[in-house]
Amino acid sequence: RNAADTASISPSSCNNGMVCSTWPSPQEATTFANRVLGEQQQRTCEGCTKTTSTAGVGLTPLIQESYDSKLKALQELISGNKSLTQENLSQASSSSLPVTRGVVEALRSEHDQDMLAKRLASELALSDVLGKALLLQRTLFTGSKEPNIAA
Repeated sequence: RNAADTASISPSSCNNGMVCSTWPSPQEATTFANRVLGEQQQRTCEGCTKTTSTAGVGLTPLIQESYDSKLKALQELISGNKSLTQENLSQASSSSLPVTRGVVEALRSEHDQDMLAKRLASELALSDVLGKALLLQRTLFTGSKEPNIAA
């Protein structure tokens, strides 16, 4: 791809790549990075504000948002409100910690199912957000060696 190409990458072109599987377009990766890290713009124009900064929120709010969505997805699977399809299981999973049919069925038979579902959702959320953060770090490190960016 051209360094200036901002088009989304189709799933067929992605070839199970980590970055394009996580963020289908450069804009989605940029949005994630700006939200987590913040942004600082340097301008060289005459008579304008030279530097503008926006603080990032860090990872904690993203972990909480992910926890809420993972817990909701898990509870719907455990209660039987949603069927155990691959799509529904993937909504409850993270990229490195998949939720399988066996996990859901085991949770259904547990007496402490609510507590265990919350604990699993917490681990899934942490895995999901930290995985994205590490991928962002690798992407930024790789991008720092790109002549079109580093200049």
